[in-house]
Amino acid sequence: MVQVIRFLALAALFVSIGAQDAGSCDPATPGSCDGEESALVQQSLRSTAMSSEIAGLKDRLAKLEAASSSGGFFCKAAYCANTAVCCRNHAYGLCGSPGTTCCYAPESGIINLCAPGSKCNTHNGHCHSR
Repeated sequence: MVQVIRFLALAALFVSIGAQDAGSCDPATPGSCDGEESALVQQSLRSTAMSSEIAGLKDRLAKLEAASSSGGFFCKAAYCANTAVCCRNHAYGLCGSPGTTCCYAPESGIINLCAPGSKCNTHNGHCHSR
């Protein structure tokens, strides 16, 4: 009887070891995979994430190319309609509607877009009505 119990315990141990194959490897669970297996799973996850990011970038590029064929232009990173006013500083660009004036803060260079009929206060960079 003791030998049967030992055999059953040993069989259960082999079954539990055999059940832990590559399909059950979870890098988030400590001890569920060996170092090489874990590295392969993590590399596969990184590769999947990079493929997704590349697909997203390709989609963004296609949208930008389609927009550029519509007759607009880049104002730094902003893409403006071909009739827009471009206001840019050292860091960024803004697109304003036709008739907009660009108003820059003297020290920081922050841009305010002044609507037609308003006036730029060059001392503080704010737009004021006339």
